[in-house]
Amino acid sequence: MKQLNSVSQLNFGFAPTPFGECAIVFSEDGVSALVFHENRNAAITDLKNRFYDIELQENNAKAELLCKQIFDEKAKTKLCVRGTEFQMNVWNALCEIPVGSTATYAQIAQKVGKPKAVRAVGTAIGANPVAWLIPCHRVLRTDGSLGGYRWGLELKVKMLEREKKI
Repeated sequence: MKQLNSVSQLNFGFAPTPFGECAIVFSEDGVSALVFHENRNAAITDLKNRFYDIELQENNAKAELLCKQIFDEKAKTKLCVRGTEFQMNVWNALCEIPVGSTATYAQIAQKVGKPKAVRAVGTAIGANPVAWLIPCHRVLRTDGSLGGYRWGLELKVKMLEREKKI
């Protein structure tokens, strides 16, 4: 996973996925965001807030091709995201959770060397800009319950169920 530095332009687009339509932001360096929203206007507002200092160029054809590679072909996808050092450490730890497995917030806090920072880990997980590829849906509460999910618990359940079949 690479840190997104100053880029003058990013591409974005909308594409179908097994979980509904997503909005995805990408460049030659990798995927910078993959989000699920109720409608395109909400997605565009979210993306403009996240990338307020970068021009977003719409490219739905490339977005659809990229999502096909991600979800159908399960291609290894480069990530190029914007986050603090702590967030990047948490997101990297999430990427180490095997497909079909789960971890707790406390286990992730332990993994990043901050065992008492469970709430901060939860906040970093909630700030994850790339659904599915940075698998925050694999994180559960210590009691085994689902906890929250930025794009809704129904989507989290669908993602976990799909991974169990893989």
